[in-house]
Amino acid sequence: MMKTNLNFGLLLFAVFCILYGLIISTKRAESLGSSLLFLFVAYISWQLSNFLWNKVTLIPKELVSPFGKAVMITGCDTGFGHILAKRLNKYGFYVYAGCLFPEGDGANQLRSECADNLHIVKLDVTKDDEIYKAAQEVKESIGDRKLWAVVNNAGILISAEIEMGDIQCFDTQMDVNCLGIVRVTKAFLPLLRKAKGRVVNMASLAGRYSIPGMVAYCMSKAAVISFSDGLRREMKKWDVDVITIEPHLFKTNLCDDKSQKSCLLNLWNRTPIDVRQEYGESYFAGFQTLLDHMLGSARSKITNVVDTMAIAVTHQSVSPNYLVLGDFERLRICIWNLLPVRVLDLISHLLCIRYTGKPVFQRSQKTSAKCK
Repeated sequence: MMKTNLNFGLLLFAVFCILYGLIISTKRAESLGSSLLFLFVAYISWQLSNFLWNKVTLIPKELVSPFGKAVMITGCDTGFGHILAKRLNKYGFYVYAGCLFPEGDGANQLRSECADNLHIVKLDVTKDDEIYKAAQEVKESIGDRKLWAVVNNAGILISAEIEMGDIQCFDTQMDVNCLGIVRVTKAFLPLLRKAKGRVVNMASLAGRYSIPGMVAYCMSKAAVISFSDGLRREMKKWDVDVITIEPHLFKTNLCDDKSQKSCLLNLWNRTPIDVRQEYGESYFAGFQTLLDHMLGSARSKITNVVDTMAIAVTHQSVSPNYLVLGDFERLRICIWNLLPVRVLDLISHLLCIRYTGKPVFQRSQKTSAKCK
């Protein structure tokens, strides 16, 4: 199959622009309306071309040769990282699989299935000493290979409203989801610069749209997106690329119902008594139902995310960010982007109240006002 370095999106965009330019020249149209129409057609062409570039597998794409290249992946015990480690190993990359539990089931499964080109590294992304040791281990064992990519995949999700629990909910998620990425990236950048490689950061759609009940998680992922944009611009001089993967909610251990409810209950029990009384147990029960609904909406086909992560590592021409969505989510985002913020606030409020009802304090105030 013929390979091409030229991004198909740029090619199709240019073709549309040239054709439309010829039409404008023929009709000698120079009005403001024609200019606006040109911009609209150009924008639609760009979006369509990028969509086709990612979706149509028949379009030839040049792949990165795995020969002499290594990839470091965090969070390989389970989920996306675990599957990606197997996938890249199969492609021929030498994989450093960062595992929180290097003797656990996930790590042992990787050892048994990928014995030749895979190296398990003990890695807790919240601990500077472990990250330093991991970086030294990679430097000492990489040999003649080059570190082509670092995939920052490790992450956690703790769902609760802002007034529930204490600041630890925010601290923990920022420490793992955001600062963990910063720590790992800084440790491995010297090796990546030598290879002119790339950093792939696992962000989330939640980093662009804040969700009630998941604000701490959304903040951490928004920080990842901001960090990635800044890093990409700083690393341009070194020819190091930075890509974010931004999926909708998918059914991984991150969304495990049992652990999520356990964390939520723990946070509720640490909430100040006066706050718990004003919200009420009925409100908390309703929030648990809302959490069930949100986690239940998670998509099951997690290979869609892994496919995109693999593209970010193996394709020569890549996008700075990839949204991994279903058709319904894509349509919903288009609508969200058109609505005023206050309208979105109202819709979000009404959807949440449908499950939680109003806090007990508000209901008692309303009752007291009626009695008067």
